[in-house]
Amino acid sequence: MAQDVKKDFEWGILGCGWLGTAWGLQCTSRGDRVWGSARRPESLASLKQVGLHPEPFDSGKESPVAFPGCANLLIALPPSAGMEAFQLGAKLAEACEGTVLISSTSVYPDEDGEYSEASAIQRVSPHSGMRLLDLEHLFNPETTSILRAGGLFGPSRHPGQFLRGRPLARPTDPVNMVHLTDVLRAIEHVSRSQLAGASNLVAPVLTSREAFYAAAGAVNVNQPSPARAGGRRVLSDCIVASGFSFQHPDPARVVAGMTRSAE
Repeated sequence: MAQDVKKDFEWGILGCGWLGTAWGLQCTSRGDRVWGSARRPESLASLKQVGLHPEPFDSGKESPVAFPGCANLLIALPPSAGMEAFQLGAKLAEACEGTVLISSTSVYPDEDGEYSEASAIQRVSPHSGMRLLDLEHLFNPETTSILRAGGLFGPSRHPGQFLRGRPLARPTDPVNMVHLTDVLRAIEHVSRSQLAGASNLVAPVLTSREAFYAAAGAVNVNQPSPARAGGRRVLSDCIVASGFSFQHPDPARVVAGMTRSAE
């Protein structure tokens, strides 16, 4: 696969969905040149309109793809894009100074416990059907920052809409969520500090699922129960120890603000 060794772009983004596009806009706002991939023609047109260099990429097609050179690469593909798409990402990463891979807390068991980065297991993600550790292991651990993000929410992605009128499973378990703003700040942090390896990215304030979704307006409770001391809790101690601070550490508080602003 031919690569432009001049690296005319500060960033390349493989997967310009909600998160990837938000990162691209943050980079272009400070004058960086950024290319971003998308599959649909209308998505490519939108990228061009907001100042990103559009690169067509359909993970379901077998034709070879060549991308411009870039100093840094963000892989923000959904795991459902498949192994071949991530293999392409790993190949692109070989020519970059640094890579940030967005992964998921689905690498951890579903049982009760507190999970640090060392707790990852070879597990099929219930959301994508992929073994996320297999995807992570495609990338050079010395030059790749892996962010194992919790459930993402933020502008235009209000959590809990699908729960309206439905019972909430395991209401007192901790919720493992993270706001888009903190994901963008974490990408900046691990890239600038060259923090290689895996880091969990979950809002650190212990909040029950019931409290979070009640604050989101998805369930009706008078006084949400506190999160269980047990439950399934993913810890973000590693990235905090590296100097990162969450702008939105309390997920219930920030989602309540989103709910009020939408009214």
